[in-house]
Amino acid sequence: MADGNRVVMAIGKHGLRLGIDPEGRWIVLSANDGRHWTPAENIRSLLPLLERRHEDVTTLSIGRASDPPPWDDLVRYALSCWSDYWAGLALDWLEDGYRAAPFRDTLQSLKDAPQRAQPLRHRALRLWHELPEP
Repeated sequence: MADGNRVVMAIGKHGLRLGIDPEGRWIVLSANDGRHWTPAENIRSLLPLLERRHEDVTTLSIGRASDPPPWDDLVRYALSCWSDYWAGLALDWLEDGYRAAPFRDTLQSLKDAPQRAQPLRHRALRLWHELPEP
């Protein structure tokens, strides 16, 4: 790309791309209008990455990145967001081997949330019980 941004992967099917800027910061690029932002500015834009297996996302070659990848922020956001769909996909990542320890408090909140679907709460409970004591 002429501006020095390096695209790492597509995010979903709506023209968004995850990339790294020339300074090594993670960015989201819109192929539709050329805008870009950091994941911290709009973590929601990364939610479609959860539709992939975590190994396909978290094992990317990111040698140029100076910042840590936004995976933990994405999982934390999805576990606590309004949607059981996204929370379920985040739980899929955790059940498939993405490290769950950083999400102890978030899993505890999810397992105790009466407004969430029971199967989702039970999955969170099981993962929470499997975590070692802090």
